[in-house]
Amino acid sequence: MDERSVPGKDGSMPFRFRQRPVPGEMTRENWEQVEAGIANEMAAADRRRKLRRVAAVMSFLLVIGAGWYIGRQVYCARTNDITTAYGEIKRVVLPDSSIVFLNANSTLSVPAAWNSSEARSVWLKGEAYFEITKKPGSGNAKFIVHTDNINVEVLGTRFNVNILEQKTTVSLAEGKVQLTGKERPDAYVMSPGDEVQITQKKDFRRVFTNVEQIADWRNHRYHFDNTTLEDITTLIRTRFGYEVVIADESLRSRDISGDLSADDIDQFAKALSITMNINIEKKDKQLIFKPKN
Repeated sequence: MDERSVPGKDGSMPFRFRQRPVPGEMTRENWEQVEAGIANEMAAADRRRKLRRVAAVMSFLLVIGAGWYIGRQVYCARTNDITTAYGEIKRVVLPDSSIVFLNANSTLSVPAAWNSSEARSVWLKGEAYFEITKKPGSGNAKFIVHTDNINVEVLGTRFNVNILEQKTTVSLAEGKVQLTGKERPDAYVMSPGDEVQITQKKDFRRVFTNVEQIADWRNHRYHFDNTTLEDITTLIRTRFGYEVVIADESLRSRDISGDLSADDIDQFAKALSITMNINIEKKDKQLIFKPKN
């Protein structure tokens, strides 16, 4: 056995220890354990590298998928807005071949992409007449017109929606529609010839109408049935962009029943002046109503 000494402070060797020889078999076992440890560590490192590569690929795919999904949602959420100026009427053909006549000073928002598995939806501000193409199936058969006050749900039909400031009027010429108020849990089902007025209080008031005259405004014809001067001034303001000044309060109690044909504000004012027997003066963007002397 080898003997080794540990020197003291004075350089003497007061302590000795013996170094025992290590058998060859034990040495091999130790080396095998070391090699196995190294191999295991290398295998673990290799697994970690593979997992990192898989995670990177999965992350890339997730980013691509999320980007596609978000892009698709944004694209589907986009709308094409169709607007009309004062006194202008447009005929619009929708992607499903339905036809919409858009009255003056109105906006129709149509999705940029139509999902065939979902209900067809458009958003309206103003007035429009719809001729809806009937579609088979349960999903895409529905057609919904969204307004601030109500949703108008139809299958295949012809109807008119008029949003005139604080009052919304739905008139049904053909088919069947269902009205759902934004603040009403119940639904209201209309039949041909029905006209429903939704007031500022969100109440539904049903009247009957002449289905042949529902959308005569498409041909610049206007029908009045005991229509008050207040309603006429609202129509002039929203459809032609003119404010009405009533110079004599006695005129407010007048109403009108009859038909007017007018392509523009000048023709409308002239026809109204004759029908109501009043003087109408046009000044800038105002119409001044005065009694005839």
